[in-house]
Amino acid sequence: RTMELQGVTEAIKILTDPDSRATFQSSVTTFVQVSSGRAAEREELTARSNKLAGLARKYHSYGLAQIAVQLKSGGHFDKVIAAIDAMMEVLRKEEQDDIAHRDRCQDAEGKNQNDMEDLNHAMEKADKTITRSKDHAGTLRVDIDTLKDKIRETEAEMQQLLDLRNDDVAEFHKAVKDDTDAIALLEQAIAALTRFYAKNDIALGLISKKQAPEYTIDKDKAPETSWSGGDYTGRKEETGGIVAIVEMIKEDLQKEINAAKKDDAASQAQYEKERGALQETLDAQVALKLAKEKELSEVESKIADTEAHKDAKAADLSAERDLEASLLSDCTWVKTHFESRRDKRKAEMDGLVEAKSYLAGVEAGTEV
Repeated sequence: RTMELQGVTEAIKILTDPDSRATFQSSVTTFVQVSSGRAAEREELTARSNKLAGLARKYHSYGLAQIAVQLKSGGHFDKVIAAIDAMMEVLRKEEQDDIAHRDRCQDAEGKNQNDMEDLNHAMEKADKTITRSKDHAGTLRVDIDTLKDKIRETEAEMQQLLDLRNDDVAEFHKAVKDDTDAIALLEQAIAALTRFYAKNDIALGLISKKQAPEYTIDKDKAPETSWSGGDYTGRKEETGGIVAIVEMIKEDLQKEINAAKKDDAASQAQYEKERGALQETLDAQVALKLAKEKELSEVESKIADTEAHKDAKAADLSAERDLEASLLSDCTWVKTHFESRRDKRKAEMDGLVEAKSYLAGVEAGTEV
């Protein structure tokens, strides 16, 4: 403890020495001057920072508020002004980016809407075409079925006409054969009747014919005969009449054959005429049916192509709707925030311009 007291006594002596007091006095004066200068500098920085903070509040500029904090923290003017210039450049670039985004969205949305309208119109047009084509195809199918019925009817008429003609021809052939056979028999009969006279070189009048015998008053008495005894030379007059009659029958039969042949030829000509007309009708019906079937095939092909075209447009429309949703997500802010962002950016730019002008004036000594 004695040693501790000795140390304190020595320290007091050192501190109270006149030379020590002079040193302390000089040191205190310098410290007060330095402190006073730094306080004044801090007040100036605070004032300028407050000015910038006021501008930040006025223009609602977060960036300017940051610069005010930087300045208050002792940031150099050059760095602060450079920071303001950098912020102004960011705002200018942001303005250009927003404009480019807006223009891109407007162009894309306009094209998207136009494309969807075109696709919807194309699909509506395809629907109408398909409906008309299906109606047309239905009409063609009815026409084809009707033509098939008419073709069957015409073919049936042709077959019926052929059957009738075949029946007529069969009857004609039978009649000619019968008449020809009858003529042959008649010729045989004539030959048998005339053989006796021809053998005995007795003339025979083929056309002469004796009148029937005349009866006496007594009708029950037979007429007298023209022969007596065993010398019989034949009844040339009666026989000749029979031959003449047979010859006439033969001629009639030959006339029937000739008439039948003439009638058959006329019937054949009429048949060919009617069959020709029916064939023309059938050919026209078949040709029209083939044309209708070809047209139906073309219409069905058109329907298939139009449906495929419609499906492709539907796929394109689906893609455009997906694009519309994407644009809605990317571009909605343009409609709702583009102007407000521009206004805020303009206000912030005005604040930065005013702050830069203020700081430039302070540095030049024209602003406090």
